[in-house]
Amino acid sequence: MSWRERFVIIAHRGASFYEPENTIAAFKRALELGADVIELDVRFSAEGIPVVVHDEDLSRLAGISKKIREMTLNEIRNVKVFGREPIPTLEEALEFIDRKAGVFIELKEVGLEDRVVEIVERLNLVDNVMIISFHLEALIKVRGLRKDIDVGLISSRRLLDLRRLSSLGVRALLLRYDVVTPMMVKEAHARGFKVFTWTINDVALAKRYVDYGVDGIATDRPDIRRELEKHVTMSKYGHL
Repeated sequence: MSWRERFVIIAHRGASFYEPENTIAAFKRALELGADVIELDVRFSAEGIPVVVHDEDLSRLAGISKKIREMTLNEIRNVKVFGREPIPTLEEALEFIDRKAGVFIELKEVGLEDRVVEIVERLNLVDNVMIISFHLEALIKVRGLRKDIDVGLISSRRLLDLRRLSSLGVRALLLRYDVVTPMMVKEAHARGFKVFTWTINDVALAKRYVDYGVDGIATDRPDIRRELEKHVTMSKYGHL
Protein backbone atom coordinates (compact mmCIF):
# COMPACT_ATOMS: atom_id res chain seq x y z
CA MET A 1 0.00 0.00 0.00
CA SER A 2 1.38 3.41 -0.98
CA TRP A 3 2.16 5.96 1.73
CA ARG A 4 -0.44 8.15 0.02
CA GLU A 5 -3.21 5.71 0.84
CA ARG A 6 -2.76 5.27 4.59
CA PHE A 7 -1.96 7.01 7.83
CA VAL A 8 1.69 8.07 7.82
CA ILE A 9 4.43 8.78 10.28
CA ILE A 10 6.44 11.73 8.94
CA ALA A 11 10.04 12.04 10.09
CA HIS A 12 10.43 15.76 10.80
CA ARG A 13 13.82 16.79 9.37
CA GLY A 14 14.56 13.07 9.48
CA ALA A 15 14.88 11.33 12.83
CA SER A 16 16.00 14.63 14.29
CA PHE A 17 15.58 13.52 17.90
CA TYR A 18 18.43 11.07 17.36
CA GLU A 19 20.66 12.52 14.64
CA PRO A 20 21.56 16.03 13.43
CA GLU A 21 18.51 17.37 11.61
CA ASN A 22 18.21 17.39 7.83
CA THR A 23 21.30 15.23 7.32
CA ILE A 24 21.77 11.91 5.59
CA ALA A 25 22.37 10.36 9.03
CA ALA A 26 18.94 11.63 10.16
CA PHE A 27 17.29 10.28 7.02
CA LYS A 28 19.01 6.92 7.41
CA ARG A 29 17.85 6.63 11.01
CA ALA A 30 14.31 7.63 10.00
CA LEU A 31 14.20 4.80 7.48
CA GLU A 32 15.55 2.35 10.04
CA LEU A 33 12.80 3.42 12.46
CA GLY A 34 10.08 2.83 9.87
CA ALA A 35 9.10 6.35 8.80
CA ASP A 36 6.61 6.40 5.92
CA VAL A 37 7.58 9.91 4.84
CA ILE A 38 10.66 12.04 5.40
CA GLU A 39 10.23 15.81 5.64
CA LEU A 40 13.18 18.01 4.74
CA ASP A 41 13.80 21.73 4.32
CA VAL A 42 15.29 23.47 1.30
CA ARG A 43 17.16 26.73 1.01
CA PHE A 44 19.49 27.93 -1.74
CA SER A 45 23.22 28.51 -1.86
CA ALA A 46 24.76 31.64 -3.36
CA GLU A 47 24.76 29.86 -6.74
CA GLY A 48 21.09 28.92 -6.39
CA ILE A 49 21.73 25.25 -5.59
CA PRO A 50 19.04 23.70 -3.35
CA VAL A 51 20.56 22.54 -0.07
CA VAL A 52 18.84 20.81 2.84
CA VAL A 53 18.83 23.11 5.84
CA HIS A 54 16.10 24.70 7.95
CA ASP A 55 17.53 27.95 9.30
CA GLU A 56 18.28 31.08 7.31
CA ASP A 57 21.74 31.24 8.88
CA LEU A 58 24.03 28.78 10.62
CA SER A 59 24.11 30.30 14.11
CA ARG A 60 22.09 27.54 15.78
CA LEU A 61 23.35 24.65 13.70
CA ALA A 62 27.05 25.42 13.57
CA GLY A 63 27.81 28.62 15.49
CA ILE A 64 28.38 30.55 12.25
CA SER A 65 26.68 33.93 11.79
CA LYS A 66 26.37 33.69 8.05
CA LYS A 67 23.32 33.26 5.85
CA ILE A 68 23.01 30.22 3.63
CA ARG A 69 22.16 32.52 0.73
CA GLU A 70 25.56 34.19 1.08
CA MET A 71 27.54 30.94 1.05
CA THR A 72 28.79 28.96 -1.92
CA LEU A 73 28.14 25.25 -2.07
CA ASN A 74 31.80 24.59 -1.33
CA GLU A 75 31.57 26.71 1.82
CA ILE A 76 28.38 24.96 2.89
CA ARG A 77 29.99 21.55 2.37
CA ASN A 78 32.64 22.45 4.94
CA VAL A 79 30.00 22.99 7.64
CA LYS A 80 29.07 20.22 10.08
CA VAL A 81 25.62 20.30 11.66
CA PHE A 82 26.14 20.28 15.44
CA GLY A 83 29.77 19.46 14.65
CA ARG A 84 28.86 16.01 13.34
CA GLU A 85 27.23 15.75 9.91
CA PRO A 86 27.51 17.67 6.60
CA ILE A 87 24.65 19.55 4.96
CA PRO A 88 23.47 17.63 1.89
CA THR A 89 22.19 19.06 -1.35
CA LEU A 90 18.57 18.30 -2.21
CA GLU A 91 19.76 16.03 -5.00
CA GLU A 92 21.96 14.04 -2.62
CA ALA A 93 19.11 13.68 -0.12
CA LEU A 94 16.61 12.52 -2.73
CA GLU A 95 19.09 10.08 -4.24
CA PHE A 96 19.64 8.59 -0.79
CA ILE A 97 15.96 8.34 0.17
CA ASP A 98 14.89 7.41 -3.38
CA ARG A 99 11.63 5.48 -3.02
CA LYS A 100 12.33 3.95 0.36
CA ALA A 101 9.90 6.52 1.78
CA GLY A 102 7.79 9.40 0.57
CA VAL A 103 9.37 12.85 0.75
CA PHE A 104 7.87 16.18 1.80
CA ILE A 105 10.11 18.95 0.45
CA GLU A 106 9.56 22.19 2.35
CA LEU A 107 10.48 25.31 0.43
CA LYS A 108 11.76 27.83 2.97
CA GLU A 109 12.21 30.51 0.29
CA VAL A 110 10.39 31.78 -2.78
CA GLY A 111 12.04 32.22 -6.16
CA LEU A 112 13.87 29.11 -7.28
CA GLU A 113 11.02 26.62 -7.45
CA ASP A 114 12.11 25.62 -10.94
CA ARG A 115 15.41 24.29 -9.57
CA VAL A 116 13.60 22.00 -7.15
CA VAL A 117 11.10 20.78 -9.74
CA GLU A 118 13.92 20.08 -12.20
CA ILE A 119 15.73 17.86 -9.69
CA VAL A 120 12.55 15.97 -8.80
CA GLU A 121 11.82 15.41 -12.50
CA ARG A 122 15.37 14.31 -13.32
CA LEU A 123 15.35 11.75 -10.52
CA ASN A 124 11.94 10.48 -11.66
CA LEU A 125 10.36 11.12 -8.26
CA VAL A 126 7.38 13.29 -9.23
CA ASP A 127 4.93 10.71 -7.91
CA ASN A 128 6.82 10.17 -4.66
CA VAL A 129 7.15 13.73 -3.36
CA MET A 130 4.97 16.51 -2.09
CA ILE A 131 6.27 20.06 -2.16
CA ILE A 132 5.15 22.00 0.88
CA SER A 133 5.59 25.54 2.15
CA PHE A 134 4.26 28.32 4.34
CA HIS A 135 4.57 30.43 1.19
CA LEU A 136 1.45 29.97 -0.94
CA GLU A 137 3.20 31.89 -3.71
CA ALA A 138 5.83 29.17 -3.94
CA LEU A 139 3.19 26.45 -4.22
CA ILE A 140 1.40 28.34 -6.98
CA LYS A 141 4.69 28.57 -8.87
CA VAL A 142 5.28 24.84 -8.48
CA ARG A 143 1.81 24.08 -9.81
CA GLY A 144 2.51 26.33 -12.77
CA LEU A 145 5.64 24.34 -13.56
CA ARG A 146 4.21 20.88 -13.06
CA LYS A 147 0.55 20.22 -12.27
CA ASP A 148 1.08 16.58 -11.32
CA ILE A 149 3.33 17.40 -8.36
CA ASP A 150 1.23 17.48 -5.19
CA VAL A 151 1.59 20.61 -3.07
CA GLY A 152 0.66 21.25 0.55
CA LEU A 153 0.25 24.42 2.58
CA ILE A 154 1.88 24.61 6.00
CA SER A 155 -0.03 26.79 8.43
CA SER A 156 -0.52 27.63 12.08
CA ARG A 157 -3.81 29.44 11.40
CA ARG A 158 -7.22 28.22 12.45
CA LEU A 159 -9.12 29.84 9.59
CA LEU A 160 -8.17 28.96 6.03
CA ASP A 161 -10.01 29.64 2.79
CA LEU A 162 -10.35 26.02 1.75
CA ARG A 163 -12.34 26.82 -1.37
CA ARG A 164 -9.60 29.12 -2.67
CA LEU A 165 -6.80 26.74 -1.72
CA SER A 166 -8.54 23.92 -3.57
CA SER A 167 -8.94 26.10 -6.66
CA LEU A 168 -5.19 26.81 -6.58
CA GLY A 169 -4.38 23.11 -6.60
CA VAL A 170 -3.38 22.68 -2.95
CA ARG A 171 -4.04 19.07 -1.98
CA ALA A 172 -2.83 18.91 1.62
CA LEU A 173 -2.86 20.98 4.79
CA LEU A 174 0.05 20.67 7.20
CA LEU A 175 -1.23 22.24 10.39
CA ARG A 176 0.43 22.97 13.71
CA TYR A 177 -1.17 20.55 16.13
CA ASP A 178 -2.65 23.14 18.48
CA VAL A 179 -4.92 24.58 15.77
CA VAL A 180 -6.31 21.21 14.64
CA THR A 181 -9.82 20.22 15.69
CA PRO A 182 -11.97 17.23 14.72
CA MET A 183 -14.35 19.59 12.89
CA MET A 184 -11.49 21.14 10.94
CA VAL A 185 -10.28 17.70 9.87
CA LYS A 186 -13.78 16.66 8.85
CA GLU A 187 -14.32 19.81 6.78
CA ALA A 188 -10.94 19.52 5.09
CA HIS A 189 -11.56 15.89 4.20
CA ALA A 190 -14.96 16.77 2.79
CA ARG A 191 -13.22 19.18 0.42
CA GLY A 192 -10.66 16.59 -0.63
CA PHE A 193 -7.65 17.68 1.42
CA LYS A 194 -5.25 15.45 3.29
CA VAL A 195 -4.53 16.75 6.79
CA PHE A 196 -1.16 16.28 8.46
CA THR A 197 -0.15 17.77 11.80
CA TRP A 198 3.18 18.83 13.30
CA THR A 199 5.27 18.39 15.41
CA ILE A 200 4.27 15.74 17.98
CA ASN A 201 6.71 13.68 20.04
CA ASP A 202 4.39 12.70 22.89
CA VAL A 203 2.49 9.43 22.50
CA ALA A 204 -0.63 10.54 24.38
CA LEU A 205 -0.85 13.68 22.28
CA ALA A 206 -0.26 11.73 19.07
CA LYS A 207 -3.08 9.34 19.99
CA ARG A 208 -5.46 12.27 20.38
CA TYR A 209 -4.78 13.50 16.85
CA VAL A 210 -5.04 10.03 15.40
CA ASP A 211 -8.51 9.95 16.96
CA TYR A 212 -9.24 13.29 15.31
CA GLY A 213 -8.75 11.53 11.98
CA VAL A 214 -5.59 13.23 10.69
CA ASP A 215 -3.82 11.51 7.80
CA GLY A 216 -0.39 11.69 9.36
CA ILE A 217 1.73 13.02 12.20
CA ALA A 218 5.11 14.72 11.86
CA THR A 219 7.49 13.80 14.64
CA ASP A 220 11.17 14.06 15.52
CA ARG A 221 10.85 10.48 16.80
CA PRO A 222 9.63 8.16 14.02
CA ASP A 223 9.78 5.26 16.46
CA ILE A 224 6.67 6.77 18.04
CA ARG A 225 4.93 4.36 15.68
CA ARG A 226 5.80 1.41 17.92
CA GLU A 227 4.38 3.13 20.96
CA LEU A 228 1.24 4.19 19.11
CA GLU A 229 0.63 0.63 17.98
CA LYS A 230 0.45 -0.43 21.60
CA HIS A 231 -2.32 2.06 22.32
CA VAL A 232 -4.26 2.59 19.12
CA THR A 233 -6.32 0.27 16.97
CA MET A 234 -6.20 1.85 13.55
CA SER A 235 -9.55 0.58 12.31
CA LYS A 236 -9.78 3.41 9.79
CA TYR A 237 -6.54 2.50 8.07
CA GLY A 238 -6.14 -1.17 8.95
CA HIS A 239 -2.67 -0.54 10.34
CA LEU A 240 -0.25 2.25 11.05
